[in-house]
Amino acid sequence: MGEDSLPRRPQTDEIAAPQMTALRFGTADIQDQMRPWLDEITRDPRAFRGQWRALHLLDLTLTDTKVRALLGQRLDAGIAAPLEIEPGGPGAQDKAAAEDLAEQLSALEIDRITRELLHAIWYGYAIAECIWEIEGQRVRLADLRIRHPSVLTWDPLTRAPLLVTRARPAGQPLPPAKFVLLTNPRAHGGQPFGPGAGAWCFWPVWLKRHTYSDWAVALERFGTPIAVAKTRRNAPPQEIDAALETLAAIAAGTSINLPEGVEIDILESSRRSGGDFNIFCRDMDRMIADVIVGQHGTAEIGQHVGTGEVHMKVLERLVTADARRCAAALRRSIATWLTTWNFPGAAVPRLTRDTAPPEDLEARARRDLLVAQASGRRPTSAYIEQVYGGEWEETPGPAPETGQNDARLAAGSPPADAITALVDQLTGETIATQAAAATLLPVQAALDEARSLEDLRTRLTQLADQPPAAALAGLYAHADFAAMLAGTAGAPVRPDSDPEA
Repeated sequence: MGEDSLPRRPQTDEIAAPQMTALRFGTADIQDQMRPWLDEITRDPRAFRGQWRALHLLDLTLTDTKVRALLGQRLDAGIAAPLEIEPGGPGAQDKAAAEDLAEQLSALEIDRITRELLHAIWYGYAIAECIWEIEGQRVRLADLRIRHPSVLTWDPLTRAPLLVTRARPAGQPLPPAKFVLLTNPRAHGGQPFGPGAGAWCFWPVWLKRHTYSDWAVALERFGTPIAVAKTRRNAPPQEIDAALETLAAIAAGTSINLPEGVEIDILESSRRSGGDFNIFCRDMDRMIADVIVGQHGTAEIGQHVGTGEVHMKVLERLVTADARRCAAALRRSIATWLTTWNFPGAAVPRLTRDTAPPEDLEARARRDLLVAQASGRRPTSAYIEQVYGGEWEETPGPAPETGQNDARLAAGSPPADAITALVDQLTGETIATQAAAATLLPVQAALDEARSLEDLRTRLTQLADQPPAAALAGLYAHADFAAMLAGTAGAPVRPDSDPEA
C-alpha cells in the first residue's frame, strides 16, 4: 500500500473479532449463509465453499502428533533469534522512527505474535488485525491479533483478499492500514498465495490414521493368542454354550471350569503381526517431515553425523526464508504505517531476525592462521576484536636490533623480531653434529672396552635393545620445536641446523 492511499488516521474499531467472522463448516450452514448474496453475483460459489471445507480439513490434520511436533520445531526456530530493528537511514528522524517502532513492538508479545503469524507455512497464508490507538498526535499499536484464515476469501477475478463476516459472507475489501497479511510464495501470478504444507500433509495423515485403525484390529486379532475349544462332533447346544463360556472366562482372565469332553488349545499366529503396518506409518511420517522441515533426518534417531549436519542445513535455510518473509511483511505494513503517521518523511526501519547458526570460531581461527602463514600478513586488532570479541593488547617483547635488521634487509631476509631471534638462538648450534655425537659415543665406548669379538657383539646387542639416549631424544625434540616455531613465525631456519644434513 502506497503512502498516497494511506488514511491520515487509522481505523480503531475491531472488525474481525471471532464473534463477527466465525462461520460454521457444515455444508447446509455454509449454503444458508451464502444464499443472501447468491442472487447478487454470478460467480460460482463452490470455490468459496471448497475453501472453507479445505480449511476445516487442515485444522483436523493439524491435530496429528507428528505434524504438530515438526511444525512446532520449525515455528520455534523462526523466533529463536530476537527481532532486530535498525534505522532505515542515517538521519535523526530515521533513528527516532526505529526507536519508536522498537518501543511499540517490545510492549507486545512480538515473538508469540510472530509464531502465530508463521502459521502461513501450514495454511498458505495468515492474517493479523491491527488494533490502533490514538495518543494525541501519535498513533500507537495496542495489539496485533492473529485471525483464523477463514476470515479471508479471494476475489476469483482480481485475486484480491476479501474479509468474510457474518454480515458480508461474500466478502468485502480489506480496509487500508488495518490487516497484516503473510502469504507463501506463489508459483505464478495467477495464484493469490502459495499452497501451505497442510495441503501436502493431508493425505499422509489420512492414510496413517486409517492404517493405525487397521493395525489395532490386526494386533487384537493376531497379536494375542486365540483360545480354541474342541467339542464332540454332535455335541448338544448346551455343551457348545458351556465351551464358549469357558473361552470367555479365559479371555477375561478369571478362573474356569472345563466341562467334561471339552479340550482347550491356544492358537497363535504363524507370523509376527504389525511389520508392514509399521513400515507404512513410518513412510507416511517421513513424507510429512519432508514437507514441513524439508527432510526427515532431524526427525529420526540414528542418523550419521555427516548426514544429520546436511539435513540440519536444509532446515536452517527454510527457517531463514520464513524469518525473512515475516520480517518483510511486518516492514511493509506496521513499520511503514507507523513511520508515515508518526514520522513523516523518515525512512522505514529495517526488521531482521538473524537465524543463522553461530560461527565456529575454532575453524575460523585455524583458517586465519593458515592465511597468515601463506600470505605473511597478520590480522589487525580491530578484526580480532570484531570476530573473536573480548579485549586484546600487544604482547610485550624485546625491541629488534636495528643493525641486524639492516643486514637482513640487505641480504633479502625478513627483519628479525623477537620470535626470529629466538629461532636463531635455538638453531645456532649444529644439530647434525650433536646428533652424531650422541649416537656414536656409546658405540666408540663399546669398541674401546670390548675384550673380544664375542664381548663386542654382546655390547652392541645391548646398545641396540636400549631406548634412545635421553640427550638424543631431547635434541630432536629441541629441533622439532624450533622448526615448528620458525614455520609459524615465518622465520627462516638456518641450513646448518637441518637434522638430516
